[in-house]
Amino acid sequence: MRVSTGQIQRMVMQSLQQGGADYGKLMQQMASGNRLLKPSDDPLATVRLQGIDKELSALDQYEKNAVQVKSRLGQQETQVDGMKEILLRLRDMTVEAGNGSYELAERQALTHEMVSLKQALLDLANARNEEGHYVFAGSRTDRPAVAETAPGVFDYQGDDYQRRVAIANGVMVPANDSAERLLFNGGNLLQDIHGFIALLQSTPGNIGHAVGDMLDSLDQGIGNITRSLTDIGGRINSLDQVVAAHGEMKVFGQGLHNELSALDYGDAAMNMQQILLALQSTQQTYVNVNKLSLFNAL
Repeated sequence: MRVSTGQIQRMVMQSLQQGGADYGKLMQQMASGNRLLKPSDDPLATVRLQGIDKELSALDQYEKNAVQVKSRLGQQETQVDGMKEILLRLRDMTVEAGNGSYELAERQALTHEMVSLKQALLDLANARNEEGHYVFAGSRTDRPAVAETAPGVFDYQGDDYQRRVAIANGVMVPANDSAERLLFNGGNLLQDIHGFIALLQSTPGNIGHAVGDMLDSLDQGIGNITRSLTDIGGRINSLDQVVAAHGEMKVFGQGLHNELSALDYGDAAMNMQQILLALQSTQQTYVNVNKLSLFNAL
């Protein structure tokens, strides 16, 4: 089979074009640091990278959710702990009010602080977050959780809804608690406190039975709040563990992503040398082919 000079020239030009394309692609890879410039470069790796990217995106969202819920729970923990401190102080004052030697005037003197403590407890029950939503009202966050609907009558205006937030695949965590659970679980603590204050302000003589009832009510409220604090603390600890686990998974996923997509610059440099050598050889061949002529044989 005879090969003409024109055919040789076309073959050499095709080789030059392919070498130039390979060189250009390699330069793009080195500039971007990515081994894969388009899906067809490695279809299998591309599919795996898409899965990794999806998983990393989900981890980012889960981590944001966990951080946000932890912040909210941290605020609630502070407010609920404040409620507990108020109830403990009220309990001490209730015990003091039961002192058999106290006259009416001395009991009345105690009520000044008790009234302030009752109002502080109501304020904490109606705490709002940075968005202005009532924290302890369940899903009815646009209204105060507890309202004094008539003098000395306190009603819970929220519901028992607990918002659950996804913090991992298939893992949900409650993000809020209700004032009903804290102050109205088995009674009406605010109303009991109000009634006891009224009794101290107006009743002389023995109030031992009323003191006992008030202590029972306070102990029940303290128990409810203590359980809630334990529950909130447990959720916060779980969130810390989840965030740490997400961080480790993201590091692993990013490492795998880099392993599949990142360019090995050592290999790239060797490939560049090979491409340049091939181009130089092809160019020399092209020059030599162009010199071919019957006249050179004369």
